Amino acid sequence: MVRIVGPSGDEAEANERLNWQMLILRSVVAHDDRVSVPEIARPGSELLADDEATAPFHTSHLVPYALNVSSDALRTALVVLADGEDIRVPIIGLYPLLRTVIEGSGLATWLVAPDERLVRVKRTREARLSDLSHDDRAVVVASTPELTDDAAERSAKQKMRRENSRQVRSEKRRLLDHAARLGVEIDERGMPGFGPIMEAIAPVIGMSVGEVRGAWHFVSGLTHPSLSRAISMASLEVKDNNGGGILTATMSADLATVSLALDAALLGFKTALDVVAARGGLADLAWTGSDLPPAPRFQRVWNDR
Repeated sequence: MVRIVGPSGDEAEANERLNWQMLILRSVVAHDDRVSVPEIARPGSELLADDEATAPFHTSHLVPYALNVSSDALRTALVVLADGEDIRVPIIGLYPLLRTVIEGSGLATWLVAPDERLVRVKRTREARLSDLSHDDRAVVVASTPELTDDAAERSAKQKMRRENSRQVRSEKRRLLDHAARLGVEIDERGMPGFGPIMEAIAPVIGMSVGEVRGAWHFVSGLTHPSLSRAISMASLEVKDNNGGGILTATMSADLATVSLALDAALLGFKTALDVVAARGGLADLAWTGSDLPPAPRFQRVWNDR
């Protein structure tokens, strides 16, 4: 059930908070329109030095894509939410977008936040290995033999797997050899999952591990068809008994949950812009929102940033 939050009545306070978050969202999107650049490693920057050390597997190839993923999801979230003077809040549809923002921003932050260059190089290599592993798995699954396959189909799938396996081994060896030349020991399984990544970047965001990983965890959970999660994070209106002993109810978005998810996504994106700006020598990439009014009624996250 889609919920429309109006500017008055019982939801006035929730509307005030969501409208302030919409100001941030619009400001961030407008800022991204102004400063988005294809080259994020300026001369003399740490990120350019990283690229020189890691060529041809540049960190500045991975990071802009991660930021663009987040930016695109934020723009789509704005399209979903904006409904004239009101705010349109779907029960589930917003959460996959906000999860994408959190994960894209988290990856960009994780890649460039460490002060030690070799740690940044290690993470870039592990991210590349993860991509390679996922691509490999996709080919293996797509070429799964079926009982109905004829000889030509079986042969084509076997050929696809052989060629893919050869390519994966070659690319993996290139990555590992390159890392060894730099004196970097990397995990051949690739980068960690997003849970550990959120733990690693919590100090960069300036919040506790529980807050950062916890926010990602519950937003991630709401992207899955889990009834228990949906009920725990939604507003329920129980209807009358239908006479057979079965209660019915309507379910709509819980506005406090939506606001928390928006905070996590927006703050994650802001953090990513900050750290990439610092490493890439791009002071204008960082978003400040200095022209926005203070956050109403919920100072914990935003008023000191």
